[in-house]
Order: sequence, then structure tokens, then C-alpha cells
Amino acid sequence: MFLFFLFDTIVFNTHKFLLLDPVALFFSLLSMYLFQRRYYIASAVVAGLAAASKYSVAPIVAGLWLLLLFKEKRFKDSLIYLALAFTAYFSTFIMDLRLGWDGVIRHHVEMFEYMSWRHGFSPAIAALGFMKLIARVEAWRYPGEFTIFISTSGSMVGLVNGTYTPVNKWYLIVYTGGGSPLWYTLLPSLIYATYLVLTNKGSRSLNLSVFLSWLSLLNVIAGPIDWYYVNTLPFLYMTLVILIQQITPRHYKWILLLLTAIHIASFTLTTLGLIPFRVVFMT
Repeated sequence: MFLFFLFDTIVFNTHKFLLLDPVALFFSLLSMYLFQRRYYIASAVVAGLAAASKYSVAPIVAGLWLLLLFKEKRFKDSLIYLALAFTAYFSTFIMDLRLGWDGVIRHHVEMFEYMSWRHGFSPAIAALGFMKLIARVEAWRYPGEFTIFISTSGSMVGLVNGTYTPVNKWYLIVYTGGGSPLWYTLLPSLIYATYLVLTNKGSRSLNLSVFLSWLSLLNVIAGPIDWYYVNTLPFLYMTLVILIQQITPRHYKWILLLLTAIHIASFTLTTLGLIPFRVVFMT
């Protein structure tokens, strides 16, 4: 599962590894693993660190707490889990207290103001996010126009303004080499796995991965932002792998070996340029 996800991440996000998304993802996956092994205290601490890294993992952290509260029916432990997660989270903001007793509050207010401006919701953008997840396709009506100035001293001032201007054509972007052929199986696999869970035919691992997979899809409503898929793909691949193991335990390893070979071949051909990363159509 991690191999599948790693290759997709490299193809889509070669220049994005310095963002906090991979850090937050690591903590969220570790928290989920510890939760699965019933190390709830350790899971809570790591979950708090995940949320402190980036809020994109908030659905996963909330999902683990909800599972403990309603699925495991451990009310007292769920309160302890929540308290430990918040303690670990706020411990990363201790330095803000040097700015005053309200330093932590002002820090959060500024963060939420920025995020509300940077990631406003719209149905069209959310639809594009899901379109890319389902078919690796984007359709745009407004191409970007940017103006960049360079000062006489030689230092770049950077992007001064950016506008999106309507044109007479639609831009349809197909990511032929983005990810692998397995990408197309993720959503159908999740739907079938959800059916097994709802009919009480899923294992504990499948129940957990399906629940967290649906929660991870909340990241996609922000639109086709490449590095946001980092917070969704691992859970979808996890569901795919667990589903295969449950359906055909005898041939599980051989199927995964075949899928891995297809994934590596797709990645290699894309890296060598034999498969185009994307094709842009103007309609």
C-alpha cells in the first residue's frame, strides 16, 4: 500500500515534499496503527501531533475519537483520548506564550483567518477535486494570467498580481501518467468495501480503513490541489489492499505482486517520458 502511494506522491508532488502534509500524514497513519493495536494513549498523543502539523488530518483524528466513543463504547477512554490529543496539540504552541498570555489564541485566530481566505469552498471546485480523484481529469474555464516583476538589483520581487480571465475555450487536462492504473480502482473498491461493512461482512481492519477513507475525502472538497491528495490516497489504497486480502486470502500475495509490478511499470514509463504526465485539450 505504501509503495503504491509513494509512487503516486512522487509523480504528482515532486516539489512538495517540504510541505507539512507528509509530516501530518505520517503522524495520522501512525496514530491509526496504534489505535488498531489498541494503544489508545499513544494513539492520542500522536493524533495531537498530527493535528499540530496540519489541520488537513483533522477528519482522521476526529474519526479515531468517534470510533472509540461510539464503536468501542468506551466513554471514559474517549475523554482521556481527547484530553491527551489536545494536550499534545497545544504543547507545540508553548513558544507563543512569550508573546503574551493570549499568544496561542491570537496565533489560532490568524491561522483560521488565513485558511478562510486561502481555501474558500465552492461546489465547482469540490466537483473538480472529486473529478480528479475518480478519473484523473480536470476541466477549467478560467486559465491563469500572472504578472511577475524582477527588480533592477537582480533580486526577484515575485508574483505581484494574478487574475483568472474567461476565454472562449475550455481546458481539459487528462493526467495520463499521473498515478497508476490502480488509481481508477480506488473509489469502486471503497464503495464495495463499504457494502461489506454495512452488511457486517467486513473485518475490524476493513471497518477502520473504510470509515477513515470516507473521512479523508473531506480533503478533496478543497479542489484538485495535488498535495491534498496525499491525505486521501493512503487510506484508499489501504482499503483496496485489505479488501483484496479479505476477498481472496489464498491469492492475496500474488495479486498484490501483480499490482505492484503494474504500478512500478507505470511509474517508470512516466519518469522516462514514454507516458506523458498530462495531455491538455482545448475544446
